[in-house]
Amino acid sequence: MELQHTVYSGTARGSLDFAPPVFYVTPHGDEHLALHVGDAVIPIQRYSNPVLVARTAAMHLAELLGDALGDRVLIQFENVFEGLGSITVEVPLESVRISSIARKLKGFDPRVVERVIEIAEEIREEGREGKKIGTLFVIGDPNELALYTKQLILNPFKGYLPEERNILKEELKETIKEFAQLDGAFIIGKDGTVHSAGTYIDVNVDGIRRYPGWGTKHLAAAAITAKTDSVAVLLSESGGKIKVFYEGRIIDRR
Repeated sequence: MELQHTVYSGTARGSLDFAPPVFYVTPHGDEHLALHVGDAVIPIQRYSNPVLVARTAAMHLAELLGDALGDRVLIQFENVFEGLGSITVEVPLESVRISSIARKLKGFDPRVVERVIEIAEEIREEGREGKKIGTLFVIGDPNELALYTKQLILNPFKGYLPEERNILKEELKETIKEFAQLDGAFIIGKDGTVHSAGTYIDVNVDGIRRYPGWGTKHLAAAAITAKTDSVAVLLSESGGKIKVFYEGRIIDRR
């Protein structure tokens, strides 16, 4: 089931002392916005879509305040979006907290899994060069995955230090989004190190159950996670849906 985000016009009814709690976002330079948490100000990325900004703000709040927030928050924007004035977005925290599924994946850093999903969501929202794109991320042991992959192009991440190509590094986001236009998949270590882009998944798909609407990337995601200890995050170009695969099956949809 997809979680809904409710957008209100005008000021939110409530405050930090009520449930759900209200947090404010205001302009903060050309590329960022300011999330106000008590006396603190947290810079967050600026996007054109209020729901995406609200989810980003809620992710920060969930990390900072944890279960004290309850099950949802209201993010109020003051003169952030041109022509909209003051609006409020209600965000279910289930949609932004590190999922219980990610936490239960033994041997995987849940921050890495959630960061990959976060980037996939941003690619879905922003597209690239004015068009929607799809992409595939595979997280696992690069040595094991190498048995079932090969490069379609020269690897753009080759030669860089591991700390320079870790997906948890905020500065790497835009690079990932650019290379998402390439055919093939991203191969990412369990620690978040991006090992390659434009990588072909060469694994036998016999025995993989096919569903209506599935393309080659769906089959590759199911097959590689069935064959190896890996997690795959697939953004579908046609439908814009994000699916998380583990052990050959879909364990999450967004």
